[in-house]
Amino acid sequence: MNGYLFGCLLLLAFWLLIRLFGLGLTKKRWMLREFWWASLTCTALGFTEPPFVPSYWSPPSILKFGRWDFESFPFCFAVGGITAVLTELPPVKGFLLDLYYSVERILRWLLTLVSRITGGRIHPAILDRPAVSILIPRDQLRIETMLLVTFSLAVFGVTGQFAINIIYKSAIVCLSSALWIAWRRPSLRWQIPGGGISFTLLYAIVLVVTGLRYPGFYDHWNLQALSGIFILGAPAEEYLYAFTFGAFWAPLYEAWKQTRIMEEPAA
Repeated sequence: MNGYLFGCLLLLAFWLLIRLFGLGLTKKRWMLREFWWASLTCTALGFTEPPFVPSYWSPPSILKFGRWDFESFPFCFAVGGITAVLTELPPVKGFLLDLYYSVERILRWLLTLVSRITGGRIHPAILDRPAVSILIPRDQLRIETMLLVTFSLAVFGVTGQFAINIIYKSAIVCLSSALWIAWRRPSLRWQIPGGGISFTLLYAIVLVVTGLRYPGFYDHWNLQALSGIFILGAPAEEYLYAFTFGAFWAPLYEAWKQTRIMEEPAA
């Protein structure tokens, strides 16, 4: 077994725990659908591995074909499902909402201060969000989805003009797409920092355990092309990936389907 496969198995173990104990006890069917949709959809991102090899890293693998590797697919499968529903699990959601509202109160206070200084040109009302029960009409929802896809592709095209590593380009696309969702879907704003924080913390556990089990694992990264900063033994770019992908992926299903709103209007 190599370090990459070991890390994938750790992620799959977390995936299984969430499925059995996190979702197995809930009566919210939309969460289970989101979990499977996110896992299977994210698996397809395993096909995007070639641009990362070897510019970002050269992963060990039990089965390689060109610049593709087997481990990328179970990795993406586990990451997709975990990231999509982790923020919705009761203990995690309560903590993230409290954190989000605390930060929001601070921002409102700062904006109120700025509003007084600028004579009301900037107002705290820009942070206002509609109730979660407000539905977007189906036709408008299709337009919103198309706008998100178009915006993400446009940002990806722009980053292609930058002479930076592919991991930074991916982070820019994910973070920009997350900010687009925050702008267009205010009721989902809390999930964006929540998804980034929660998945980064979980991913940090995987990185630390994998690094301890395989001390030379992080030599597979193209460290000459990266920042050279390490956090808990792993390249800082791995945490950058975790936060930006979590921020984008966590609200994506609800932004697309708004299933929770339709099935639980009182939530």
